[in-house]
Amino acid sequence: MDRLTALAAERLASVLAPFAGPDSRLAVRLEDRAGVLLAGTPGNATERAVSHDIRLDGRVAGRLVAAGPPSDVPEIQAAIGALAAAIQALLAESTARHAAESALASANTAADARTRRLDDELVLGRRLQRSFVAIVPPDVPGYDLATHYEPATEVGGDFFDLFRLARRGRPLSVVVADVTGKGVAAALLMAFARPLLHAAVDHASGPADALERTNRVLVEERRSPLFITALCATLALPTGRLRLANAGHEPPWIIPGDGSPIRSIEAEGPLLGAFGSLGLFETETELGAGDVVLFYTDGVTDARAASGERFEEDRLLAAIEAARGGVQAGRGTAAEIVESIRAAVTAFQAGVAPADDVTIVAIGRRALAPRRRPGRPLASS
Repeated sequence: MDRLTALAAERLASVLAPFAGPDSRLAVRLEDRAGVLLAGTPGNATERAVSHDIRLDGRVAGRLVAAGPPSDVPEIQAAIGALAAAIQALLAESTARHAAESALASANTAADARTRRLDDELVLGRRLQRSFVAIVPPDVPGYDLATHYEPATEVGGDFFDLFRLARRGRPLSVVVADVTGKGVAAALLMAFARPLLHAAVDHASGPADALERTNRVLVEERRSPLFITALCATLALPTGRLRLANAGHEPPWIIPGDGSPIRSIEAEGPLLGAFGSLGLFETETELGAGDVVLFYTDGVTDARAASGERFEEDRLLAAIEAARGGVQAGRGTAAEIVESIRAAVTAFQAGVAPADDVTIVAIGRRALAPRRRPGRPLASS
């Protein structure tokens, strides 16, 4: 049995099974290089299909094929491509791990092999997740962007995306999401959903429309026991106007630059993939000079100490206040706020293994420098 066949039997059958529902118009299957079905739904030659090769050591080991009318949709094509890339990464990792285990079996004791195998699982899982998360934010003139992403010891499903839209003014798009559940199924759903959301934002009229488009694909084409909480926003850079829609995710916080109280942006809606229609509405606010907006996943507030106590919202707000020097001072850049929260969560856990991924994204609008009156010399020291 080759590695792709073994991987399909062990892990991928359940991942592709949701595409096989009787009402699904999109059939997704994994084939070996000879065209033999390994997992998913059988197809026929007359179907419209999109195919992505899965390679190992430079050679084609198999292919992921999506067939049916929805395969023409750009959002779905992007998502299937990402899913194929994730399967290819898993195949390479599985092959490397198998070789390492074989070597360990002949060179080390069984206990050493088990320890090394667990370490390899952690490294490989993190590598897979990081390959689909945009760690480095884009450069946005007039704004400071800061992010932190730390996967848990198990492979999970947090993801975020920050990118400029190709339309007038090139607004900034923000997506922060969390797949329910753990393990490879959650990580692969994340790999599928991230480009799906990205493409939906590119073609949608606004954040609510983007989430609705994504939800339709998840419900109609990929029935799964896993769901996604997601928050989508667009930021108009010249004005600081922030449009936001929320599908079951933690509400973001506005941290005013003038030191006034921190406030949440309330916008509620059901999770992605749970219902045919979300009925979302959009909330609008404006970032003034010096203001910061903070997005995060529940890995922050659900972090636990050795006693079992949760980090919760009060500690999150305290970490934000510590970064900006207290309510009256009104200081704290996006990077300082993210670092303060990260450090607070790490100290609170005090060596306890995290139960969930932690994602923090902050966007700050730079304060305007005071204007100097023309003709007046600068004061000298």
